[in-house]
Amino acid sequence: MDTECASHHEISSSTEKANLVEVESVVQSWMVDYFFATLCRHFKARSGPEFHKALKMFEALGDELESCSHRSGHPSQRTVCCLLARVIDGEQLDVHYDRVTQITPLMSALAIWESLKEVSDTDLHAKIKTLLIVQSVAVCVKKGNSKLAKETLQWLEKETEIPEKLHGKLTAIVSKKDAYDPLLMNLTFNQLLENIDMFLHAFNLESSSVFLLEAASKVVEARHERSEKTLSEQDQSERVPSSPESIITEENEAQVDQLVLNMRPKRKLLSKQTHDPWKPETAKKERATGKRTSVCKLSRRSSSPSELQNCDVSETSKARRKWTVIEDRKLKAGVKKHGEGNWRMILDDFEFGNRTGVNLKDRWRTLKNKGEDF
Repeated sequence: MDTECASHHEISSSTEKANLVEVESVVQSWMVDYFFATLCRHFKARSGPEFHKALKMFEALGDELESCSHRSGHPSQRTVCCLLARVIDGEQLDVHYDRVTQITPLMSALAIWESLKEVSDTDLHAKIKTLLIVQSVAVCVKKGNSKLAKETLQWLEKETEIPEKLHGKLTAIVSKKDAYDPLLMNLTFNQLLENIDMFLHAFNLESSSVFLLEAASKVVEARHERSEKTLSEQDQSERVPSSPESIITEENEAQVDQLVLNMRPKRKLLSKQTHDPWKPETAKKERATGKRTSVCKLSRRSSSPSELQNCDVSETSKARRKWTVIEDRKLKAGVKKHGEGNWRMILDDFEFGNRTGVNLKDRWRTLKNKGEDF
């Protein structure tokens, strides 16, 4: 026990001496790994609602996830998440990730999949590409949208290479509006999902870390062991009177339990509480309101619940309107609470109408240039 206490004290001392920025970067990379693994797990389980919840947490970590990556040489986990979101939305034609509404989720996924060519097995990459091409057309045909199916095939002809034989079959399918063609029966949407599962397995083996999951598992195991031990001791105490020796043993076990508790991460490191005396509660919006978007969004463009959108597509511009005094006060309160640059958190905490993270950033710069009193 003395050795463990000494080790715990040594870790605490080294953490205090370490560069806080570097420490936070490592912690953030663990969090990115954890939520990426969670997204992959929900994708494999075909659990759309849970995938969306994890996606929001992944997005909340920030727009510059590459900056905290400790695995140089691998594509961004963000890029893979963009692919997963589009594929999990693949059969929803009312969901859009691009400004051009005719581009369906699977059409958008195709371009992302091409960017992952170097990190995927050659045969697997070719198979998934074929499935994406076929299902891009198949979804439209099955939904009865023959016009969109024709436009999709024309788009594919321009944007990617389609084998001549496959192109001929797809042309016939679109022309006949045949949703039960043997080609569509053999290259199904479920096969696309299963093949992407195979890619995720290989990708995670090579580039992912599950440190937080492993650490949390040990904490949970320790809790269960303590619970079982407590129940066992209570059962024994009901049958056997306590002796001086048993009292000493209980004191030693209590010290061990306290050591385990001390080794857990301190909750206030992840707390969102603040002791800021300036809290304009009337300016805060309820948590049930709709999702806000930031500069480099990880959300789709449809009115449905948000998923991933390609990060190099900028946000649709909105009509400008003058900033009010009340909005300026909210912005100042948000920066004071969450810090400059955390525009998404401020948008989640305060009501700004249809303003975006870019709007908040520009207004904050204007206020600073004016020499406003903060």
